[in-house]
Amino acid sequence: MATMFTAMWLQDLDPGGNRHLIIIFIGLLAVAMAIMAIVMVAIAVAAVKTIKELGATAAELKTKFLPLLDEVMEISKTSRVLLQESAPKIKVIADNLVKTSDTLMETSRVARGAMQRVEVTVSDANLRAQRQVARVDGMVSAALTTTAEVVETISHGIRVPAQKIAEIVTQAKFLGEGLLAKAKSMVDRTPFGSRS
Repeated sequence: MATMFTAMWLQDLDPGGNRHLIIIFIGLLAVAMAIMAIVMVAIAVAAVKTIKELGATAAELKTKFLPLLDEVMEISKTSRVLLQESAPKIKVIADNLVKTSDTLMETSRVARGAMQRVEVTVSDANLRAQRQVARVDGMVSAALTTTAEVVETISHGIRVPAQKIAEIVTQAKFLGEGLLAKAKSMVDRTPFGSRS
């Protein structure tokens, strides 16, 4: 009704003809409000439908979830009873674990000390073995060097006299051939030597 009074009031004031524009504007406003009302009704219908679906889903979940809750309750009761029964045993096991870990730590210390002593012994034995190997290596090298020198000396001892003997034999041969050639030439010069 307020819109109607506003329209009448504007009719009286508008002698130039803006009245048609105002009526069109008011009509557009009415159409927009009608569309808004339809949209609101559609939203309300969709909301009611969604609420019904949610109610059905909740009922279905309730039927499926309640047995699960009962099972969980049974499991929790059983586990509580088991925990109460096994608490003393767990305490004994924990005490034993503490004692065992203390024993293991002590054993570890003893083993570590023994390993250090073994390591020192092995290092000493290794050092001694290396010294012995070096000593044997020196002895073998010295023996090989001495053997090479003895072979060289023997070879030199045989070679030098053999060369001298060969020289003496060669000189004796030349001397013998020279004497033989002189003797032959002397025989040829004698009166009896030319009979050949």
